[in-house]
Amino acid sequence: MENQGNMQSRKKAAVIYFLAAFFIACIGIAGANYLKGELGLSAEELVKKVELTVEIAVLLGIAIAVRHLLKKRNRKIAGIIVLLFVAGVFSWQNSGIWQESQLKPQRLETPESEFDCYDIKDGHFTVAEANANIVKEINVDYLDNVTVHFSKPVTQKVIVRVLYETKTQHGFDNKTRKMRVKVHKGETVGCVSMKVKDVTRIKIGIGRKIGTQFDYGYTEINGNYAARMHQKKVSMAKYFVLFMLIPAGYFILAAGKKWQEKTDKNICLRILSFPFGFITILSLFATFLVVNLVEWVKMTCGNVSFSIILLQLTSPIKGTDSGIINSIIKTAVVPPVLLAVAAVLCYLFIVRGMYALEDLPVKKIPRWSKICIEVVMVVFFLHTVQIQGTEIGMWDYIQSVRESSDFYEKEYVNPTKVKMTFPKEKKNLIYIFMESMESSYADKEDGGTMDDNYIPNLTKLARENVQFTDKKDGKVGGPVCLEATAYTAGGLVAQTSAINLKVMNSGAVSDSFLPNLTALGDILNKQGYNQMFLCGSDGDFAGRDAYFKTHKDYQIEDYKAAIKEGDIPKDYKVYWGHEDKVLYERAKKNLKKLSKEDKPFNLTMLTVDTHFPNGYICDLCENKYDTTYGNAVACADRQVYDFVQWVKKQDFYKDTTIIIAGDHTSMVDTGSKFWKSLSNDYQRTVYNAIINPQCAYKKKVTAKRKFSTMDMFPTTLAALGVEIDGNKLGLGTNLFSGEETLREQLGANYINKELKRNDKMYNQFY
Repeated sequence: MENQGNMQSRKKAAVIYFLAAFFIACIGIAGANYLKGELGLSAEELVKKVELTVEIAVLLGIAIAVRHLLKKRNRKIAGIIVLLFVAGVFSWQNSGIWQESQLKPQRLETPESEFDCYDIKDGHFTVAEANANIVKEINVDYLDNVTVHFSKPVTQKVIVRVLYETKTQHGFDNKTRKMRVKVHKGETVGCVSMKVKDVTRIKIGIGRKIGTQFDYGYTEINGNYAARMHQKKVSMAKYFVLFMLIPAGYFILAAGKKWQEKTDKNICLRILSFPFGFITILSLFATFLVVNLVEWVKMTCGNVSFSIILLQLTSPIKGTDSGIINSIIKTAVVPPVLLAVAAVLCYLFIVRGMYALEDLPVKKIPRWSKICIEVVMVVFFLHTVQIQGTEIGMWDYIQSVRESSDFYEKEYVNPTKVKMTFPKEKKNLIYIFMESMESSYADKEDGGTMDDNYIPNLTKLARENVQFTDKKDGKVGGPVCLEATAYTAGGLVAQTSAINLKVMNSGAVSDSFLPNLTALGDILNKQGYNQMFLCGSDGDFAGRDAYFKTHKDYQIEDYKAAIKEGDIPKDYKVYWGHEDKVLYERAKKNLKKLSKEDKPFNLTMLTVDTHFPNGYICDLCENKYDTTYGNAVACADRQVYDFVQWVKKQDFYKDTTIIIAGDHTSMVDTGSKFWKSLSNDYQRTVYNAIINPQCAYKKKVTAKRKFSTMDMFPTTLAALGVEIDGNKLGLGTNLFSGEETLREQLGANYINKELKRNDKMYNQFY
């Protein structure tokens, strides 16, 4: 009776230990998801993770029951069959194969009479008018894709676009409900991925440009069935392996109980298992950390180039906005710590539960199993790095830098070898880099992508002055950012020296920044300009002060200088340093000083209030829009306009050219509420406006241009009245000249591919 009572108490203790492990796992998962809540992760995702934990707990419970409650052999076999069956059911459910099987391909009846704005002859289609399309009612619960099949390989690029209506979203005018795919020459299928519920109607456009030709075959919804099912089956197999790992591990540990004492004395096993705790915890934490960091980057910054990520990682943390640091810690660092601690506690409780059931002779697992866990955790970590590295383009980047290129040798024009003629009376320059400022922030009517115009004043400045735009109708537009120029340091370098900024050697920037490069500052310095760089953050962040001191002897007026000069109190710190309201007042003060000198001046300034992820709201800002970032952009628009109006009233304005340009496109995630009206086929561009240029030009050269931020370098000099022999500097082209840019000649895709590669001539800049 005493032994029976003792066994009952041990079983109760085991139940408590296992339940404790289960609840700790749930708390860890819920806590981690709560901390990551600001990234917009859904409750549905949390429920799925908890369900997965419950399913693993159920399978472990079945395994324990098989070992301890089923005494006869045939019953144990039946129990194992039940275990395998339940694991199979869970795998089937989690893989989504049951949902996929319901999405059978459905061929749409599309008689030629239903096609609008096409010329059709014997199955050969030609786009006759803009917005050629066909509208079909489908009424499906879930739409995975719309697939257009061509009867013959297409002879030119054909864009297939699909708009959709749902039971709650009516009309085809909302561009957020538009998807598209490019069908390249020689291909016969265009599959537009949708993944939306309750779709009632779709509008299919095949070919966007008038004159596009193709031989149409048929259209189906939820196509690629075989490929989708194969993917789900692979997913099901992975889930099954995952579900069986813990029960199988339990059986193996319990069965090896009788050998544990003997094997634990083996000297080799003792050495190999010694770092078990360190390796396991470190691998576990590192795995969670990698996943969370990648998730943070994708949710906060969107689809950014890995070169940008690398440069930010290798730049000093000093000067970074505390809000960004806090966001990383809260959503990407603390959750992995919480999950790792929860996993360790679960392990300890499970081991004690097994000891209580006498599945282990002592309160620790065998040494051989520790070695197995070490290997599994390290392999799991490496596999995670491989997958997440692919997600952010790390492996493509590594492959690219291993490849050599002679692009700079062929295309780079060294400014030191170009004849430049300055006007007799040199003109002043005010260059305003506006953080993340895009022409995209205008409304659709003015060339942007928004329902409301967040930048009405900048739109007005663009109309009344010179703006180079990609739009054929002259609406607001601008340049794109090429490889390694879509962040502040890269944007500054691109617009003032017409190269991209690559990470070299250790990656971090030094006091001597690209010393063998000739930039705008070098050229103006030789012409006797007084030069100043003004910003509201630490100038040494990302090497900005080093760049402007190297090119060439700029006076750095940053956040620290503002304190030193008494513009702000010593303990004043908001956002990255001080807000733009203070920046513009400091700019006015310094412009008054510079204008009294007998030399021309170059005041380059960088705003900050529109920095991702949410911008900064000062007391000048209005609460007009439903997003913080939208209000920050609108506030920046008003402040820069007021500053320009102030400059125009000054005596020095008649001899001054003002350039307003975004430093790069915004890193605010395109899945956020701010970008709700962004369509897939809209080309986001950097804002630019040139006020009071000192050169002659033809109006037609300002519209329908394909150019990059690098073209601003020679264009800036031309705006100052400088005649440039050949109209090219660096990788940039003087846009006033009307000559073709590199992007117009070669295309952005080709240029980006070459810019990623290792280039000997580029390396000489360092």
